[in-house]
Amino acid sequence: MRTKFLTLFFSFIGLAIYSQHTTLLKNVNVWDGTSNVLNTNVSVLIKGNLIQRISKTISEPDDAIVIDGKGHTLIPGLSDAHVHLSATMSDKESRNEAHWMYTAVRTAKAAENFLMLGFTTVRDLGGPVFGIKRAVDEGLIPGPRIYPSGAYISQTSGHGDFRSSNEPSVQLSGGQMHPSDLLGWSFVVDGVPEVLKAARENLRKGATQLKVMAGGGISSDFDPIHSVQFTLEELEAAVQAAADWDTYVAVHIYESKGAIRALKAGVKCLDHGHLIDEETIKLIKAKDAWLVPQAFWTETPASFWVPGKDTIPEPLLKKIKPVLEGTDHVFKLAKKYDINVGFGSDAYGDLGYESYALKEFTTRTKWYSPLEVLKQATSGNARLLSLSGKINPYTEGRLGVIRAGAYADLLIYEGNPLENIDIVADPEKYLKFIMKDGKIFKNKL
Repeated sequence: MRTKFLTLFFSFIGLAIYSQHTTLLKNVNVWDGTSNVLNTNVSVLIKGNLIQRISKTISEPDDAIVIDGKGHTLIPGLSDAHVHLSATMSDKESRNEAHWMYTAVRTAKAAENFLMLGFTTVRDLGGPVFGIKRAVDEGLIPGPRIYPSGAYISQTSGHGDFRSSNEPSVQLSGGQMHPSDLLGWSFVVDGVPEVLKAARENLRKGATQLKVMAGGGISSDFDPIHSVQFTLEELEAAVQAAADWDTYVAVHIYESKGAIRALKAGVKCLDHGHLIDEETIKLIKAKDAWLVPQAFWTETPASFWVPGKDTIPEPLLKKIKPVLEGTDHVFKLAKKYDINVGFGSDAYGDLGYESYALKEFTTRTKWYSPLEVLKQATSGNARLLSLSGKINPYTEGRLGVIRAGAYADLLIYEGNPLENIDIVADPEKYLKFIMKDGKIFKNKL
């Protein structure tokens, strides 16, 4: 017993010392997340989990870990504003077959995978991740900072209604909730009181923003893409519940009609939006709202949509095709009107699919420069994440920038990603160093 006590005691002492450690990164070319150029041959001093100083002349502290950046490029940690860490299996398997603890382990692995790709922050837009977030924040497992939404809020027959054809409605049958929904996958609700109850339940569990399904989806069986989901009053209820906690609502939507309804209700973020028109883009601009579209979908094989298959079944293809065809148009409109565009990949599926998030960088260069895409994935997303207001869990430092007082979420690449975005898309070859919250997770220098 005494030996165990001493082991635990010195472990805690070691953790305390480590949490206060000083690190000096020297001989790096720094891109701060907002500027248009690199600041060459500088040093960055990190104390604990925050950046303390950036200068060309910093004396090496006696107690510092000193790392030579070898003239490589230091940038802020990347962020992905649309992930589903828990969705590493098919809806059928996670809903009806997999044990919840197995799902949790796979979720933890997905979190680690995202971190090792360079994503030090993610916004999770649906699924049971509160426990994983806590484990990451406590240092129990490696992973990015997580802004969780909790369970999808969906109407009956909406994009978050995962019931099989023969599964009865809880509301109509008076039956019990499905076990997966009890674990926090989705709330299927109708009417203002039920929307309020679902919104408040997510907030109670720790949601930093709410995810509401406002239109048809690709992966759901019973709602066409063009369908508009939730009435104006129901959306306003979700927005009010979020605003009462000083946060916001993000919605899943493709079409203009549902997007306009959501914006009029006070929704601050539209995710996807591939089929919205110029009128909707102008409304996004007028309301200073956000759009988080996906570009890499236009360059994915059939196996991305249907794992293990070389072709896409006709019913699914009928949903996917117009979305892919609308991608170019919506990105052109977004650029034309200079609206707020977040970087969010929605890259989920089997473990390993996280790497598709990197393809979003290269695909977006059809419309944006590498520098613009990197700004979207760093300081831009940081502005989006800050909409969580007073319940933002990460306010000790700034995210998405390299400045004194910012979080020490840092990446070092061999080469210059501001000129060649392919560098970011190949972390195995070019990503030499990963630091998150002042802790080193990769060092190939």
